[in-house]
Amino acid sequence: MSRVDEMDQEMMGQREGLPEELLPAIRCVQCGKCSSGCPVAFDTAHTPRKVIRLLQRGWLEEAGRSPFLGFCAQCQACTVRCPRGVQVSEVLLALLRFARAKGWVRPDGFHRSFEEMIRQRGRINELRLGLISQAGRLPSHPLEDLLLLVKMLLRGKLP
Repeated sequence: MSRVDEMDQEMMGQREGLPEELLPAIRCVQCGKCSSGCPVAFDTAHTPRKVIRLLQRGWLEEAGRSPFLGFCAQCQACTVRCPRGVQVSEVLLALLRFARAKGWVRPDGFHRSFEEMIRQRGRINELRLGLISQAGRLPSHPLEDLLLLVKMLLRGKLP
């Protein structure tokens, strides 16, 4: 029996605890191609491969609380590179939705504002995003923020 077949056998028992949309994670052989092609996996502690492995082990809540879920750009690079045909980006998106429904992940002000702008206008406005996401809070680095504002104005990034 090959190592891949052994892993498939081992993972069969994990199916019971996973929601149906997360079941494709069972087919992953942990080759790492998804993580090596991921443009946002800058931290080796949080990669698509590691999130999938948590799912395979049946650690659904730990996978759902992974910070990587908030970074995923849904670029499909992981899905294209997967030799087993696992729709990695779809699994990650389904996991994010599941985690939000369970209350494990709550989008912060920035992410909520970002998503809302994309839904409404199809693009973001950096100034508006910054103002909305920081509403009610004083800037942590006011001088740096002021310098950034000047740079953005000079480059025509603000309306």
